[in-house]
This record gives sequence, structure tokens and C-alpha cells, in this order.
Amino acid sequence: MANSFYFQNLDEETLTDTRINEVLEELESYAEKEKKQVYVIDKPVSEKKYQYSYKKAIVVLVPQVKILIINFGEDSEEFDDFFNDFIEDLGYISDKYEYKSFLGRPRKWERDLIKSVSLETSDDIRSFIEENGLSGIEARKGELLISLLTGSINDIERVDGDVPTSTLEQIKRNIVLFDGEQTRFIFQHKNKDRVTIQGLAGTGKTELLLHKLKNIYVNEEDTKIFFTCFNKILAKNLKERIPDFFDFMKVGEQIKWNERLWVERSWGSQANRNSGVYSFICNHYGIPFQRYRWGLTFESVCKNALDKLNQLEEERSFEPFFDYMLIDESQDFNEAFFQLCEKVTKKQVYIAGDIFQNIYDYNSIAENKPDFLLNKVYRTDPKTLMFAHTVGFGLLERPVVRWLSDEEWEACGYNIEKEGEYYTFSREPLKRFENLDEDIISLQLSTAESDKYLDEVLWSLRDIKDKNPTVEAGDIGVVFLENHDKNYALAEELSIRIDQEFGWSSVKGYEVKAKGKDSLFISNRNNIKGLEFPFIVCITTTSLNTHTSIRNSLYMMLTRSFITSYLILSENNGDLNSKLEGAVETIMDTGKLEVKEPKPSEIMDKSKLMLEASGDKSQYEIVEDILLSFDIDDSKTKQKMHTLVNVMLKDSVDTDKIYTLINQNIGFI
Repeated sequence: MANSFYFQNLDEETLTDTRINEVLEELESYAEKEKKQVYVIDKPVSEKKYQYSYKKAIVVLVPQVKILIINFGEDSEEFDDFFNDFIEDLGYISDKYEYKSFLGRPRKWERDLIKSVSLETSDDIRSFIEENGLSGIEARKGELLISLLTGSINDIERVDGDVPTSTLEQIKRNIVLFDGEQTRFIFQHKNKDRVTIQGLAGTGKTELLLHKLKNIYVNEEDTKIFFTCFNKILAKNLKERIPDFFDFMKVGEQIKWNERLWVERSWGSQANRNSGVYSFICNHYGIPFQRYRWGLTFESVCKNALDKLNQLEEERSFEPFFDYMLIDESQDFNEAFFQLCEKVTKKQVYIAGDIFQNIYDYNSIAENKPDFLLNKVYRTDPKTLMFAHTVGFGLLERPVVRWLSDEEWEACGYNIEKEGEYYTFSREPLKRFENLDEDIISLQLSTAESDKYLDEVLWSLRDIKDKNPTVEAGDIGVVFLENHDKNYALAEELSIRIDQEFGWSSVKGYEVKAKGKDSLFISNRNNIKGLEFPFIVCITTTSLNTHTSIRNSLYMMLTRSFITSYLILSENNGDLNSKLEGAVETIMDTGKLEVKEPKPSEIMDKSKLMLEASGDKSQYEIVEDILLSFDIDDSKTKQKMHTLVNVMLKDSVDTDKIYTLINQNIGFI
């Protein structure tokens, strides 16, 4: 597995120097051992126009350390030219992204933030790093220079100003730096027709695709690119985001929609060739377009199109049209679609998706080896993520709801120690949280009696406010797990109590479908996906069961927070609450969790899990629940979905199959 703490981007000629390679080995070892981000470059990564003839120098970038420019050559004059050119070009990049107002002119930060040295051996590199540490405002300025050199551009208006003093301000004004794996995906070329990237939710896959898109669009003139996804709504959102993203990244070129760049869903409409990948292919190559209808799967549509294109190729009348294809949310597609995209693409297809579509997706992670694996979640504290998996998978229960293979645990970012029947899990600490106050606890657990839920929620809000005096209403989300009438009544009463005690306004996500910037957000579990808050309060008013959608929703709720997640459990869980409380205490104190490995008979099999998930619900009730999670309340759309499920799945009450069918067709109905 690639070292995500280490990134290297050097010319081949530079790598012929034995001394440089010795230092590189030492730097990579240092990054892995110290769990510190280390970048080694010889020119700005994101700006291809900057090139230098001198090949005996490397630039070492470590957060909270001066930029170290190391000379391995004997010609001091050539090195001086390289050094001065590098600083001048970095100054231009700083000016381009409007960093100069905060960083000042190069002559100032060159003196304070840059260190050059000649190095004979690798023996001195560790002490050299430690001797050149930065703190306070200088450390922030140093990190911003690193962001410019590695292409991880931050909004200067967000990070400008003095060093944040409170935990909340540290999080809000955190300087984001891509890790090694993220940076490799954006800027380093893999000689493959298909490049895959997979990651846990919150690892920034869509953001990385946007950076990859920008990199291609700017550096390769006249390329034709199609950026696609399955869902029509997501495609619309992407198309709206790209102009703002290009403006932020200072892309000077005008976007040539449907000439150089297409951003649409996968299927499309026959009446508009630019409305989808499939519709464009059919129109451009003159092959039959298959309209959406009951019983017709997108997989069969793609296979038929691929057969037609293969026939054209045999007749020597076929030429790939696109240079690149970018596919987001790849878990929504099948192999036939990927092959179809490769067929019409000259250079590369980039495919990004979740390791889990949900945490009960039973496709083995080990079966699909991605080129880039993102298992470090930068939104949520690793300790909170560990507990979210613990309760989501039911690791402390028997039978467990789900158990992963060793390879799958590692793919999800876990370090595993095994002794006898016991597994000890841990996750690497992340930079985002290393500077927070030591007394900050990222997860708070409590139990409420049946008539005391609001008391516990209000206690959590007071705790947040007491520990974070600058907190605003919009920094907090409150989410109820169950879609019960009593929870909606509690939400209504909570809205009134919040106004009375804190003077805060609130919005109910299940009514407005939006997050208010200046209002506390109250929601059910169906309207929380994609949102994030410094603080989240999660409430469960019934005992936990093995219903996959319930456990998956609880996992998703807990991982919405930047700083602290509060979980209020029902007293009806009995002994399970004590086990969970013990797990939280252990994880918070040690960063580890010990779990006894379940026997095969102690792992809930899928058929039983699905049966318990559907319980006594009819197919109609299951479809209604799923449509509610998609915010679908239009009667005509509902009727079409009920008909589709009945035709395709007969009397099945398999929740997973019904959910998959609805998810695959919701964009067309």
C-alpha cells in the first residue's frame, strides 16, 4: 500500500544521483515513522510551465517546517540561479492566488520561511528538519506556501489572519493540504486506460476529480472530456460547481460546454444528444438509442451499444471521440458501462467511487484493487470513525452485523494487531486534529430515559456552548435516527426550547431540505447525507436492531462532525449501552479498540440480515421508506416506482435489492 504521508515528484535525471536517493529513502522512512506529511519536489507540481535545468537540488516540504532547498551539486552559481528562479516563480504563484496580502513579498518570506543548504549524506536530514521548525503565524504561512507548490489551493479569505486560538476557529480556518495519495492521483500519470480511485465517504473523491479535470483542461489543449455520474441531480450539481471551481483555481480559459467539456448523467435523452454519455454515443456513431422502459436495465443497454461499436470497428469506421472520461459515484454502475466509456475514449477513463455504497455493501473490497485507495477520512476524528464502525457493524454484539477480512479492514485504513482470538484496531492520527486542545473529546455518549430526551439534547447544546464560546447556531446539527411521529413532536418542541434558552433560530431539514447558515439544523436521518457540521447531536429513541438502513444511518450521522459527535442512546438497549460506553472510553483514552474475533456462526449471514431488515413490512412499506429517504413525495413518481419494483422483483421484500433497483432508476422517473 502506498505511503500516504509521502509524496515525491522529481525528474528522472535528478534520481540518477545516489546521494539524492539515499536522502529520499530517509525522508520516506521519516514520513512513515513520524506520521508527518513530507513532499519532495524539484519544481511546483501544479504549474507545468515552471521548469529548471539544474538537476542537483530537491525541495523538501514538511508542514510546520521551513521549506528546505537542498543542493547536492558542486556548482554554487547554478544552484543560486535555481534557488532564485524557484523563489521568483513561487512569488508569481502566490500573487496569482492572491496570497500576497497575507504572505507578503518574496524577499520577506524567503528570509523567514526558506532554508537552503548543501547536504553530503543522509545522516543529517532528520536533525535538519527538526532544527528548522516553525510555529505560530510563520507555520501557517509556511503551510500556505506548501499548498501553492503542491496544488492544494486554499481560500485565502478563509485562512487569513492571526493564529486561531479556539478549537472551533482552528477547524474552520484549517489549512487543507492533500496527502500523498491524493496528490499522486491529481498530478502523476499512470500508463493505463482505466484508472480507479476508491475511498471511504469523506475522503474527497469528487473534489479530486474536479482537480484532475482542471489539470487536464488547462494543460492539454483541445482535449474533449466527459464528466459523468449516474444521477441526474448530481450531474446538475457538478455542472453548477465547475465554473465556480475553475474561477477559484484561476483558470483563465473559458469553458467550452459541449465542445471541450460535457457534464451530464450516464443515460440521457434521445431528443438531446448532449444530455448523457449514452445519448451522445448513439447520436455520434449512428447506433440505435434504447429508451428507458420497464424491464430494460442500463447494463443491457450498454452491452448492446458496445456490440454495435465493435461492429463499426470491424468495418473500420470507428474512432474514439473523447480524450478523457471522468466517472463519479462508480458504485452505481456496472462493468458494461465502464467498457463502453473506455471504447469511446482515446487516453484515459478515471473512475471514482466509495469503498462502501453503504456499510452493508457485500461486494468484497479485496476483489477490486483500485489504483488509488483513500482510507484517511479528513472530516471526522479517527476515534469517532472507529466508534461509528463499531456500532454500525455491531462488533460488540453477537451475532455481529458484519465482519471484514483482514485485507478489508486494512483497506478501510485500520491497523490490526492480533493476539489469540482478539483483534486490536487503531487508525493513524491525522494532522487536522493534532493541534487541538488535549481536553477535546470527539465523541460523547449518554443514555436517556423515555421522557428525558430533550433534557439530554439541551445538555449537549450547553456543553458545546460552554466549551466553545464563539459557536454559532449554524455550527450545530441535531438528528433523530427513527422516523417516528414522537420524534417529529420532539423536534418541534426542541425548536421552541432552543429559541427560548439560546436565542437561536432553527430549521427543520425534513421541511426545508436545506441547511440554514445562521440556524441550528434539526433533521431526521433522511436529510443529513452530504452535510457536515463542527458539532452533531444524534438521538436514538428506540433500541438498536440489525436493520441495515438504521445502522448505516447511525454510522453516517456520527461521521458528520468536524469536532465532536454527541450520541444519545435509548435506555432500552440494556447491556449494550454499557458495552458501547466502555468502547468509547477505551477509544478516547488509547485510540484503540480490542474486539474478540467472532466465530463464523456468530456473524449474521446476509439472508438473515435482509430478513430482519424487512421484518414484518410489506414490499409497499419498504418502497415507501426508501422513497422517503430520497425525499420523493410526488404521488405519480411513487406509483411508477411501486409498479417498477413489483414488475422487476415480484413479491420480494429484500430491502437491499429494492433499494438498489430504486437507486438505479430514480434519475429516469
